[in-house]
Amino acid sequence: MSPFSIPTLRTARLTLRAFRSDDLPVYAAMLGDPAVAGFLGTGRPRSAAESWEAMARALGQWALRGFGLFAIEHDGMLVGHVGVLKPSNWPAAELAYAIAPAMQRRGFAAEAANAVRGWAAARLGLKQLVSYIRPTNDASIALVRRLGAAQEPDIELLGIRAQVWRHGSPPSTVPAEIAATVIDVPVLETARLRLRRFEGDDYAAVCEMHADPETMRFHGDGGPRDPALSWAQMAMWTGAHALKQGGWFAVLRREDGTFVGRVGVNMQPAWPEPELAYTFARPHWGQGYAPEAAAAVRDWAWRTQAPATLVSLIKPDNKASIRVAEKLGARNTGTIEFEGKPNQRWEYPPAGRW
Repeated sequence: MSPFSIPTLRTARLTLRAFRSDDLPVYAAMLGDPAVAGFLGTGRPRSAAESWEAMARALGQWALRGFGLFAIEHDGMLVGHVGVLKPSNWPAAELAYAIAPAMQRRGFAAEAANAVRGWAAARLGLKQLVSYIRPTNDASIALVRRLGAAQEPDIELLGIRAQVWRHGSPPSTVPAEIAATVIDVPVLETARLRLRRFEGDDYAAVCEMHADPETMRFHGDGGPRDPALSWAQMAMWTGAHALKQGGWFAVLRREDGTFVGRVGVNMQPAWPEPELAYTFARPHWGQGYAPEAAAAVRDWAWRTQAPATLVSLIKPDNKASIRVAEKLGARNTGTIEFEGKPNQRWEYPPAGRW
C-alpha cells in the first residue's frame, strides 16, 4: 500500500475532516448555487459530476502536497469547505473557504479559517497564507479584514481579477486533532513495472508526456494538455482512490524508477461506464508496457471495484490502443459518442475469458 492521511480538526462547533462519497449531494448543491459558485474558480455553477471531480481533487491534493481542503461539518451536516490550496498555477498557498448559503452568517467561516491558520502554522510552517478574493465578494473581504489580513496589489487569476489579502500572524491556539483519515492506495507490481499513486515529484514527467502532440492526439480534445490541467488531473486521479470510485496509477519501471506512463480506471459520474484507460510516454512505446500495466489494473478493478462492466473507449484510428485491448481479451461491441467524438467500445470479460 501507498497510504496518505488527512487530519481531522475539532473546534468549538465544527469538525474539519476529509471529504466522503456521501457528501456529494450536499456539496453539489452548494457548488451548483450561483451565490457560492460565482466567487469560486471561474465563477460558473458546477454540475454534480463537476462537484465530484472537485471533491476528488480536494482529496488528491493531500497526497501531492501534504495539505488541502477539509469538509466542514456542523451537527453532522456538511456546511462548506476550508483549507489550504496550492494548484500548480497558484502564486502562493491560499487559505480558501466557502459556506453553503443556508449556513452563512453564523461565524462558521471565521471559526474554520482560524482553525486552519493555527494548524497550518503549527504543523506545516505556513504562517503567512493569502486569500484570493473577487473584488465584488463583500462578505469574504469583510471576513479577511476581521481576521487581520492586509490587502496587497491585485493579480489576474484564471483570467479574472482577484484581490490579494495576506494573513498575518496566525492564532496561537492550535485546534484539537482527532483520528486522521488514512487512504490506502494499493501498489501493483508486474514483472517489469511498479504501479503506485501519484506523487508531487511525478508532475514534471506527466507534463512532459502531456505536452507531446503525438502522445495526446487520441486523448480528450486531441491536443497537448496545459500543465495546470495535468496537476488537477493528478489530484483527481488520486482522490478517486479515496472516494473508492476507480483511480489512476503512475507507472514506473522497476529496475530504475523511471516514469513511463499512467493507467487507471475512470469511474467518475461524467463517464458513461467504468473505463480502463492508459497513456504511455512516447520514448517507452513498443516495449509492451501498456498491456502489462493495463492487465494489472484490469484485474485490480474486477477484484476491488466491482464494476458492472469494464470497457476501454478508443478512437477508431488509435491502432496501438486497439491492439492492447485485444491482447487483454476485450471485444469490440460497437461505436458510441463520447466527449463529442466517436469511440469504439471495447468490453473486457469479467473472468478474463468470454
